[in-house]
Amino acid sequence: MHESAQSQLQTTLDRIDRFDGELGAFTEVLAESAAAVAARTDELAAGARPDGPTAPLWGLPIGVKELFEIAGGQASYGSEVLAGRRATHDSAVVARLRAAGAVVVGSTRSHEFGWGITTQNPARGSTRNPWDLGRVPGGSSGGSAAAVAAGLVALATGTDTGGSIRIPAAFCGVLGLKTTVGRISRTGMAPLAPSFDTPGFLARSIELLRAALVATAGPDTGDPVTIRRPPVEIAGEDPGIGVDGALRFAVPAALLPAGPDERWRRSLDEVVAGLRALGGEQVEVEAPDASGLLDVFAPMQMAEALHVHEDVLGTFPADADRYGADVRGRLEQAGAVDVRRYLEAGRAANELRTAMLRIFAMAPLLVTPVGSCGPSTTADPDEIVVGGQTMPLRAAIMPSTVLQNVCGLPSLTVPVGTDADGLPVGIQLTGGPWSEPHLLSIGAALESAGTFTVRTPRRFAT
Repeated sequence: MHESAQSQLQTTLDRIDRFDGELGAFTEVLAESAAAVAARTDELAAGARPDGPTAPLWGLPIGVKELFEIAGGQASYGSEVLAGRRATHDSAVVARLRAAGAVVVGSTRSHEFGWGITTQNPARGSTRNPWDLGRVPGGSSGGSAAAVAAGLVALATGTDTGGSIRIPAAFCGVLGLKTTVGRISRTGMAPLAPSFDTPGFLARSIELLRAALVATAGPDTGDPVTIRRPPVEIAGEDPGIGVDGALRFAVPAALLPAGPDERWRRSLDEVVAGLRALGGEQVEVEAPDASGLLDVFAPMQMAEALHVHEDVLGTFPADADRYGADVRGRLEQAGAVDVRRYLEAGRAANELRTAMLRIFAMAPLLVTPVGSCGPSTTADPDEIVVGGQTMPLRAAIMPSTVLQNVCGLPSLTVPVGTDADGLPVGIQLTGGPWSEPHLLSIGAALESAGTFTVRTPRRFAT
């Protein structure tokens, strides 16, 4: 007999109480409502775990990034600008996870409005990296990644606009799934840049990622972009595709970051070796140069974010003094993006999408590192030293992550090895649109073969 939902919840609440004071992964713990749900879940289960692809979620305590609304929970999106706001309804993702039997424990910390990759906020509290409490966890889904890495929960939701699932997954040594734009509804999820915003998950196993995807995927009239994809049964989409000799993959030189140490190269080589052991064939492809990707991404993201805060939320510039300095500065800079620049970036994005579709026809899987360095320090979160040179953390990481957002592509980040500081290294597997089942099948095969393992930092392993 499997462990009851109430027992799992109590273990989770005990670990949060014990460890989260120093970690800062949660912004709100909904212990009372979670206990009521867990009790009802056990009554419905009647001692028997339901079968089916979402069965691993039944009774499972999960964390929900604070950009997703939870009925009755805080809904400030990590910002003083919306302090005191409460949600009246569950977001689509939360509602679908609940329907699959998951028990929502509470909200995990996000970078303010999801616009940042450090999850540091002097005004509202910050999250620390479980592997080194003096380092950032990445962002903007830093609270979710830290909670999963420290074993507070085994699954948490995330969002990804420019790397916000994959960066914290890499920094914290957990699995991260960024989905195809349109695969999962964004209803009830805080917008940042709607052309790029994507829900997804951070987890300790491929099984949980697959179950979460099955539970949440599908069209929603509240988010018309999901209508681009007809209703599907994810679990039935040929789970064996891409393994056992049917896989072609590429490691495009143009998409590899400059300056990573030898251990990063070793991690990349381990994944390549794992794919070859599965019968995969490495092929050469000509990919866009990563150095120019931010020039395409940034104007679109900044212009759309400014529109959200000026015209949708109506909080900028009226409440400019209540924003954190970093987000306020980005909103001010966004005012310089004119219509011509936005349209030119959009045209370049369309060209990139076309080029990527040609590449996937030759190699359905791309293998690349997440950035060129590990996490920055909490004392100086926005700067990092790479190859002896100090540079902005965003410049060191995001050229490796924004391609998937610009092109709306799914990507799976797996933890493989450590860097010179003993911190996790993340390698991302990227496929064509709607290829999540392909990516998860490959991830499951690599997981079974021991190519990667989600480990728990020693101080949280008890």
